[in-house]
Amino acid sequence: MLPTIIAIWAVVWALVAAGVAVVGVRRGRPLWAAAWLVTIGAFLAAQEDPMLILQMASSGHSASFRDGVLGLVDPHTRGHMYGAAILALGGIGLTVLIAHAALRRGDAWAWWGLAGFWLLGAAADLYELFWIYPHGFPFAPIPADGVRGFGWQTLAAWILIWAAGLAIAAPSVLARSRRAMRAVAAQGSA
Repeated sequence: MLPTIIAIWAVVWALVAAGVAVVGVRRGRPLWAAAWLVTIGAFLAAQEDPMLILQMASSGHSASFRDGVLGLVDPHTRGHMYGAAILALGGIGLTVLIAHAALRRGDAWAWWGLAGFWLLGAAADLYELFWIYPHGFPFAPIPADGVRGFGWQTLAAWILIWAAGLAIAAPSVLARSRRAMRAVAAQGSA
């Protein structure tokens, strides 16, 4: 039941993101749409990694939640799990602020920063998916414990939605950046 709910959750957010993209582009506000797509992607990424780490560190291992580590690892390890999750949530929160402030203004550094964050996060999740734990993805190898799991749809959704936001913003932001560089170059040669 839970795998179905997670898959539906991912599809619902993909449809919301598609609606935001269409509305933003049709109204001539691609940077508005891009900021909201990054926000939706960040929301889904936060659920999949840092918030799940908080749950794992706070829950005991049981038949219903085999990922809980409370009582299995020492407090030092759990402390670092909490720290890593909070730092990750802070970083994701900053990406949302950057998207709604600097990216919406068309600042090129914001686009590059968000692209870098996306690349690192997507690479980490894809590495996890194909080499550590498949989250039920049918084309990933079966892990040693034989448990395929579930949830690959949420990983795919955050990666693709964030990428769509970057793609929608790229023409406006990068063209504006190129025009500014040409203007500076023209001033320098005068």
